[in-house]
Amino acid sequence: MGDLLSSLSSAARALDAQRLGLDVAGQNIANVNTPGYARRVVDLAPVAPEASGSAGRGVDVVGIRALRDRLLENRLQRELPSERREAAIAEALGLVEIALGRAGHSIDASLQRFFDAFATLADDPMSVAARQDVLMQGEALAAAFRDMAARFDGARHDADRRVRAAVEDINSLSARIAALNQAIGASASVESSLHLRDEQAQLVRQLSELVGLSVIDRPEGGVDLSVGLGRPLVVGATAYEITATSTAPSGHAALDVNGTAVTTEITGGSLGGSLRVRDTDIPGYLDRLDTLAYEIAQQVNALHTAGYDQTGAAAGDFFAFSTTLTGSAGAAAALMVDATVAADARRIAAAAVAQAGDNQTARAIAGLRDDRVLDSGTATLSDAWGQLVYRVGRDVKSAADARDSRAEIVRQVDSLRDEVSGVSLDEEAMHLLKFQRAYEASARFFTVIDDTLKMLLELAR
Repeated sequence: MGDLLSSLSSAARALDAQRLGLDVAGQNIANVNTPGYARRVVDLAPVAPEASGSAGRGVDVVGIRALRDRLLENRLQRELPSERREAAIAEALGLVEIALGRAGHSIDASLQRFFDAFATLADDPMSVAARQDVLMQGEALAAAFRDMAARFDGARHDADRRVRAAVEDINSLSARIAALNQAIGASASVESSLHLRDEQAQLVRQLSELVGLSVIDRPEGGVDLSVGLGRPLVVGATAYEITATSTAPSGHAALDVNGTAVTTEITGGSLGGSLRVRDTDIPGYLDRLDTLAYEIAQQVNALHTAGYDQTGAAAGDFFAFSTTLTGSAGAAAALMVDATVAADARRIAAAAVAQAGDNQTARAIAGLRDDRVLDSGTATLSDAWGQLVYRVGRDVKSAADARDSRAEIVRQVDSLRDEVSGVSLDEEAMHLLKFQRAYEASARFFTVIDDTLKMLLELAR
């Protein structure tokens, strides 16, 4: 009788175990489209017999666990920041490339029209219309440089806004991860915290897209996160905010964590990409634009001041700057036609000597179109603009290629992760059938033992 009762208990445990298997399969199917969900499995173990001559006491549920491959997840955390960084750079610089305008319709066209106007003046130095055209084209060229400098500056401010938006998202995600650390640590069991761990893994992934992270697993199941050169972002239940402080004179955000400056330390994620565009790429383009504007002013002014205007007086500068410059910095944004020339087109120098009808200065300025006056005598002024356009296009292409390459790596690692953690409906259907059949067999075994016990009780009466 005792052995039969033990068998009845064994059958009851088997029913519970198979029912739990069905529950787990159903949970997996329900979350097949849930982001970050890791497939659950139920671990079963045989119950050892109490004495020799017994087959055992059935099955016991060891626990429920989520299938995760830490190696693959760590690889994702390393690859995602690089992929999102290049994507952010490609997107931002793509807008800069558009701002440069089409070939033949931007500063290059203004430059050609300016030199064409001086060539026309050289053909008829006494022409009032030719002088007005020179003045108009000079003002148009200066305006084109100012407009392009404003576009570059606007692109930097756009990148700064992306930086600030990314910082807000990072702080929000960090606070949620810290709260999950606390909740996971307070969980009664691993099984009860599995959904919290899934949510946390998804948040860490989202955070990795924004900024490069170092992730350390905590013994109780949470994570500690750091950015830059080991600056703490999340430690246990404490989240450390990244602070964005506006700095003079640009007003761009400088970043710090817990009082430590980290702006130059952050290179990964969309935040790192936006910082590079804001602090390195666009300032580099603007520096080239300033150099070109400064050299145009210097070269034209050198020839213009050596000549004579229509009144026979020694001419002054043709171009000027609205602000005092240090080197060439800020030249593009400050370029303008000198106020004296702008007020009277007769002050434009066409002659190299104080003689009416001479055109040597106008010819010399028109000839600057083909003179190699930049890069140690290897490039013309038009070449310098072409080099700037080429550099932006090259940077966009390089970032897009790197983005696509890293996106493919992320896709492949994601695919490998899904093989471990993802839910397969076909596989879960097979598990449902397996547990269903096992449940039916256990129920039949339970019925047989129950009927046998009833028969023995009837015989004992």
